[in-house]
Amino acid sequence: MKLYRSPRGDEGFSLVETLTSLAIMGVVMTALTTFFVSTTNTINKQRGLQMAIRLASDAVEQVKSLPGSTLPIGRSLSDVTAQLTADPIPGLDVNQLKASMNLVSDATLPLGSASLDPVLPVQPEVMPVNDATFTRHWFLGSCVVDATKLLNNPACVLPTPAIPNPLAYYRVVIAVTWQNTRACAGGVCSFITDTLVAASTTDPVFNPSVTVAPPLPDNPGNQASDIGVPIVPLTLTATSSYPPLTWSAPEGLPPGITINDAGLVSGTPTTAGTYVVRVVVKDNASTNDASFNWVVNLLPKLTVPDQTFDAGSAVAYQVPLTGGTAPVAWTATGLPAGLTIDPATGVIKGTSTATGAAAIANVTVTAKDSLKQTATAAFKWNTKVAVQYPNATTPIALTKGTAYSGSVTAFGGTGSYTYSSPYLPPGLSMSTAGLVTGTVTSGTRYLITVNVKDSNGVTNSTVVPVNVTVPTGLRITTPALTAPDKTNPKGTALTYTVVATGGTAPYTWAVANLPAGLALNTSTGAITGTPTTAGTSVVNLTVTDKTGATSAFAFVWTIT
Repeated sequence: MKLYRSPRGDEGFSLVETLTSLAIMGVVMTALTTFFVSTTNTINKQRGLQMAIRLASDAVEQVKSLPGSTLPIGRSLSDVTAQLTADPIPGLDVNQLKASMNLVSDATLPLGSASLDPVLPVQPEVMPVNDATFTRHWFLGSCVVDATKLLNNPACVLPTPAIPNPLAYYRVVIAVTWQNTRACAGGVCSFITDTLVAASTTDPVFNPSVTVAPPLPDNPGNQASDIGVPIVPLTLTATSSYPPLTWSAPEGLPPGITINDAGLVSGTPTTAGTYVVRVVVKDNASTNDASFNWVVNLLPKLTVPDQTFDAGSAVAYQVPLTGGTAPVAWTATGLPAGLTIDPATGVIKGTSTATGAAAIANVTVTAKDSLKQTATAAFKWNTKVAVQYPNATTPIALTKGTAYSGSVTAFGGTGSYTYSSPYLPPGLSMSTAGLVTGTVTSGTRYLITVNVKDSNGVTNSTVVPVNVTVPTGLRITTPALTAPDKTNPKGTALTYTVVATGGTAPYTWAVANLPAGLALNTSTGAITGTPTTAGTSVVNLTVTDKTGATSAFAFVWTIT
């Protein structure tokens, strides 16, 4: 009798289990096969697409390097027409192509002729790359873009009357095809792109990555106006390839002045001042701005005080004007004989020759600015009576102890003259008729003031140097009579010693009206110090000897 041991629960496989395992393995292997095949096809398609993009991009760059006007050269009409009837290209709708642009050929080629050295290929280009073959197709057409809608990125379409401002372009369509029976429908894959090129002979190639040139405003230049006077309307202009233009002035317009969308500036300024105006112009592509100054002046105004000038002396008087817009035109009436007003500057100049009653003139001055606003002022012009003794430049030479007689003369006034002089040398006197008489009793130099008044009360004066020679006795020898006046710079230390001779020593010195910063040693006559103030001083020196005799000396000390 044979005994059989029953197998344990986990030993061996039943037939059912074996068949089930085989079925599962078959399903898995089938799925993996499909996955691997699909992945391989996708990789092949992507590899082909990358190369197609590269070939299309190369073509676009080639187009961008060419002037737009050269693109049709060499393309015959028959070859261009045949492009549309050739084998279809996946993804390229020929009917849509014809509906959006007019195919372009070289109009200089005879009808029915073949293409002749075309700038852009007409026949498909076969381009083997590695283990694949690519075919590149070139299509060229013309279309227009509405210049008024550039900000909205308008399409390039066939020209129609509805487009009032067309910009002409060439559209270049590049289609690259290659064979791939597993990845693309019908076994042919394709990549299609296009670009626009300006059809003008001068315009640059269209490139959406390049910023559109902004409008270029014409700067109107600086403006000037008078307050309360309406301005002459100002029309702003700009150069732009993408009209229409819209204007604004976000800042700086003077109060009362406005600008409209068309760039017309108008109004009446209400507030004086200087303004920096910024205007902005906007076209259908971008914006730009310009700045300029605008000055609003007060109305012209003249306030002229009465004037008095010496008879016979040169005159150059600027009539004071406030407000107004340059240039200003000047006129004057009633000026004394010998004087005129500069019509461009308002300077009254000349040499007055007025005498007698004409010495007082009633003058009227008028100023008219560039905006025809006027100002008028009336004032009196007094021509002083002139006085000489015997003139104002040559010193009078006298001798101590010698009698003297001389007359003061005057001219240019009205009626009779009255003369006076408060500080004559000792021993001299002056009558009201201008007669100077007497005997000088001491030296050495004097600066006397002679006054004159005419019957109208017009006065004048002159300073006359008088040199007194002292043969014997006390006299001052430094400064010298021949060159008495001194000039020194401000801020520089100095020492200047005055000297006397004759008489009985010792001497005692005194001085009046030294320049600021200087002092006199009364014993030695040394003047020392540092001048602190620029100006002119009439210095009066006096020396006294032991017996009480005195001598004086006057001179002019100028600090520069």
